Amino acid sequence: MANRAFSGARARLYFEGDVLAGWCTGVRGSENIALQRVDVLGELDSEEIEVVGRTVTMTADFVRIIGSSLQAQGFWPKGARDEVINFPEMVAVIFDEVGGDRVYKLEGVKCESRNFTVDRQGLCTVNATFQAKRMYDETE
Repeated sequence: MANRAFSGARARLYFEGDVLAGWCTGVRGSENIALQRVDVLGELDSEEIEVVGRTVTMTADFVRIIGSSLQAQGFWPKGARDEVINFPEMVAVIFDEVGGDRVYKLEGVKCESRNFTVDRQGLCTVNATFQAKRMYDETE
């Protein structure tokens, strides 16, 4: 089979493995490995560069469907303090609908922020940001 590019026309975002995340129009993921230089007096160059942590984030854009908010779909906490604090971690998967394969998987996903945009001549969109513990691609 020839190599093929993965495109948005093939992609779907799912939470918890099988719950389609509404009308998602874009997803961005980021994995950052935090490094710390070991710089010592009397040396021009660093002695070492040590890994000290990793952070993973995901941002997703959605078209706002009336009656189908992120909260209504179960992807965002609702309620008072206890419901927000106890909202469970999720798993998010970017899936290739044509090839039938998982392209990215994020584990330990927690909600961080959401905002909306609505203007006179456009669709209402929601942008949501999530933190996660780990991100895997199709090789893992």
